[in-house]
Amino acid sequence: MRPPLVLTIAASETDGAAGIQADLKTFTALGVYGASAVTMITVVTAAGVRGTHPLPGDIVREQVEAVAADLRLDATKIGALGSAAAVSAVAAAVRAHRKSLGAIVLDPVMVGADGTPLITAEGAAALEKELLPLVDVLTPNMAEAAQLLGRPLATSIDEIREQALALQAKGPRSVLITGGRLEGEDVVDVLVHDGGTDLLRAQRVPGRRVRGAGTTLSAAIAAQLARIAEFDRAGELGEIGEAGTDDDMVTIVASAREFVASATENAQDWRLARHEGGHGPVNHLITLDKD
Repeated sequence: MRPPLVLTIAASETDGAAGIQADLKTFTALGVYGASAVTMITVVTAAGVRGTHPLPGDIVREQVEAVAADLRLDATKIGALGSAAAVSAVAAAVRAHRKSLGAIVLDPVMVGADGTPLITAEGAAALEKELLPLVDVLTPNMAEAAQLLGRPLATSIDEIREQALALQAKGPRSVLITGGRLEGEDVVDVLVHDGGTDLLRAQRVPGRRVRGAGTTLSAAIAAQLARIAEFDRAGELGEIGEAGTDDDMVTIVASAREFVASATENAQDWRLARHEGGHGPVNHLITLDKD
């Protein structure tokens, strides 16, 4: 017996609201063991990004290959990469160890919550060309989807659907575009997969701004994919098919969205920073609350 295993390939963020810190907390909250490969160091506070320090591509690849060769991974989540060198290194490692990495979820992080770029223009172009064809699930927000496609920001659900389909055509089996930038009481996310298109609605959580919701969402999806893969291997769910198939994706994404919504709502009273304003974290500890 063993727990489901997930590898996160992402930036290390100082305040713990996003990056590998948020990924690992999400994995733990959802009962999944997490391993990590660091792509860059980001110096971040609630007020914004103070600095970004990408690691050399060979060091990034060495980490990924070491974990892939050592651990029995059920899924992999890829987050902020920072540079074209890191993108190429991760893509090379994925091609070399594809069967060992499980289902791959890519959160194509482009900018920080304060608008600071978290990847170079060359890196973004490399990500679109080299990584999109290799992943199973892509989870951009509206701005990231537009940048990957070289299009204006979508202004309607129909335009989000069109962009999701265009991204799916580049390789990912499933594409989830989060629609939080659209006006309205509800947040509408668009999920496209081989079986069609689903609109996932949820009431917008009012209150203070948070950071790391997208990170947590993609990590939760990877965790759910890993749990299904492990259950399938153990025979506990019977014949459920391959992890990440169309029949499972709507349920997987819906479950991940529920976790993020609860984590966001339950962080509204948190005041971790010494100053007012800025972006706070979501509450990854909600599943550990015994009260």
